[in-house]
Amino acid sequence: MRRYLLLHLAGLTLAACAAVPPQPQGPAERHVALVGTADQALGRMVDHLALRERTEVEQSASLRFASGGAVPRSLPAPTTPIAGAVLDPAMDLMVIEAQRIAALSTGATAGGDAEAAAALDRLQVAMARLGTVPARWPSEAVRRRGLEAFRALSQPVPAGVDAARLAAGRQASVEAGVALLRAVIGEDARSGLRGALAQRHEAWRSAQRGVLEAARTDRNLTPQDRMALWNRVQATLAGDPPDIAAAEAVSLLAALPSAHAAAGAGDAAGLSSFEASLARFQSVLAQAR
Repeated sequence: MRRYLLLHLAGLTLAACAAVPPQPQGPAERHVALVGTADQALGRMVDHLALRERTEVEQSASLRFASGGAVPRSLPAPTTPIAGAVLDPAMDLMVIEAQRIAALSTGATAGGDAEAAAALDRLQVAMARLGTVPARWPSEAVRRRGLEAFRALSQPVPAGVDAARLAAGRQASVEAGVALLRAVIGEDARSGLRGALAQRHEAWRSAQRGVLEAARTDRNLTPQDRMALWNRVQATLAGDPPDIAAAEAVSLLAALPSAHAAAGAGDAAGLSSFEASLARFQSVLAQAR
């Protein structure tokens, strides 16, 4: 995900050094910027959810022990990195697709063949690992269609194809690829990564309530001690659930296929829904705790 940001920043630096007035950005170029930003934002979401998942799992174990429970033999395997390993190369392929459309729209040669092949290899490895952590992951049919879609997106651009024909020819692949990514994150709060994190979060909440129950019968605590503990636990439980950012990511991805079609057609207005979804997603991430 991150190398495209570095390439983009390098391009900005070169542009700043050249004494050439900036040119208006066409729909295809705008699409590249939006998809690249979405890629980076999804990476930040994965990092945030991975940290939160690890914190909640560790706290759940320590709180249960503090409440008189058994010492856990081992902590559950983390789920977020498994899903993140799928999102990372898949979004790389979406970025490469956007870059190819933009190149063709200006009459340049569409490249990225080696990068696309490497991303596809990483995606196939990540998909094979998807079932190593229990969750309601995508069905076999969704996985198969999604992998076939990303395999098609990874292929070199045929000779003589323009931006409109490339986008139209690969629109179905973008849609199937997005369907896979949405299923990996979770179409609802009980499936995919969202479902796994919801179970982790409920276990964490249960452990917090267990502390209160243990304190209720602890004769060494004064009423003031119990009240202070109650207030601390309630303030902790009042935090935002982890599902908010992930649910917004599903909405963001849902707007990607129409933006892909708009980029190929040179339709600037067609990018507005994706742009609005991206802005909303970034706002949610900025407030996530």
